[in-house]
Amino acid sequence: MAAYSKFLTHTCYELGHTWTPSCLQASKDIAIYGLKHSFKIYAPLYIISAILRRKGFDYYLKKLMPEILQSTVFLGTNAFSFIASFCLWRKVLGGVYITSAFLPALCASFIAISLERKSRRGLLAVYISTIATEMIINMLMYRKILPPVKNAEVLLFSCVMAVYMFLFRMKDGLQGSTLSAIRFLVGSSELPQSVKEKHQPSSKKVQFNLDLHQSKSAVAKILEVCLQRVRSFPKHRLCPHQHSCLSYTLGGCVRMFASGFAIQGAIHLLGSLPVLFKRPKAIVNAIKHRDNFYCGAFLASFSGLFRGVSCLLRWLRNSDSELHALISGFIAGWSMLWYRSQSIALYSASKLLEVLYMKGIDAGHLPSFRHADTVLYAIATSLVFHAAVFEPHTLRPAYWKFLTKLTNGKFGEMNRRLLDVYGTEASKAFPDFWPVYDTRYTKLQKPIS
Repeated sequence: MAAYSKFLTHTCYELGHTWTPSCLQASKDIAIYGLKHSFKIYAPLYIISAILRRKGFDYYLKKLMPEILQSTVFLGTNAFSFIASFCLWRKVLGGVYITSAFLPALCASFIAISLERKSRRGLLAVYISTIATEMIINMLMYRKILPPVKNAEVLLFSCVMAVYMFLFRMKDGLQGSTLSAIRFLVGSSELPQSVKEKHQPSSKKVQFNLDLHQSKSAVAKILEVCLQRVRSFPKHRLCPHQHSCLSYTLGGCVRMFASGFAIQGAIHLLGSLPVLFKRPKAIVNAIKHRDNFYCGAFLASFSGLFRGVSCLLRWLRNSDSELHALISGFIAGWSMLWYRSQSIALYSASKLLEVLYMKGIDAGHLPSFRHADTVLYAIATSLVFHAAVFEPHTLRPAYWKFLTKLTNGKFGEMNRRLLDVYGTEASKAFPDFWPVYDTRYTKLQKPIS
């Protein structure tokens, strides 16, 4: 506690914007690059999203660019207003405290999120809350307050998916994007009939079939025989799917493996675009990346296990119940062993808490807070920025990389050696870094190791 109460009299230049002695110029530098990088992030993101959601021509003509620019301004503002607030708070307080990252980030985040569309604030709040939660867990583990638990992320994901699947089987259990995501994973066969009628289009659903009768190859004939054998397996009278239980289970596996492979492959392809002209083989490497297989296996095993266990329970108990989904969802959650991700597990848990809280509000059991998403975003972002300044080694590496790109590397140029007095090992990730100062504005000298 004594270390946390220390007061530093270093200037903004000596501690924060070490590349320039001017607070105004520092904010301007971050603003210019931050807005450019934000546009590079949101332009392809919104375009791809619009294509996937099959938006009409009017959307591209009237709404696409304004939405891109609004999100660009939001993210860019969050970047440059932090350094501006940092300088302002240092001058108001007369120096630097342990809270000198949290308070500026709180102000900057409130300003930034108020510029974003209301429909996106909840999503952003859940996302940054996941980052903050992961960071807090890393802090506790780094201090040895929280012991490491083997397969903790897999166990959390399994418990969360058990609840999700239970809600999925209930009438009005899930809605909106959450319902769409679960339907994507396991299909709509397990949904209550009333929900199916509400969400399925009126047009006849196209079934995926393999027509191999015209082919004369031996492989095609073998596949045809195997397909017929699979479809000839029995189906329980209570099963809501059309074909046999085995066909239902394997069909989900095949569909989701292809989807997972394609999704992860597309992510790697987008990441290889900047070096595509220099290294054309990057496309091949992106397609062949092993993560594509693991992601496909993860989604395939999840869908297959949920479907298979659901059918098995109907056969064993000769009855159907929403409680079956608890067991099926929990077992299916262990498919994350293929594709371990603390981020996915924590995001799923955060989203589930949001769903349950909204249900509590609708039922009149929990209070509703106005602007709760804005407050949550600001507080979570402030915690993350505090860690980025005082304990960057506890942040998710991918998010730290995102912050450095957003600021053109300037976030990494803070003189964290000066912050080591707080006992957080601020310079642990940059043990040898010392800024090249202009001696006209400071007399700080690099300490002799």
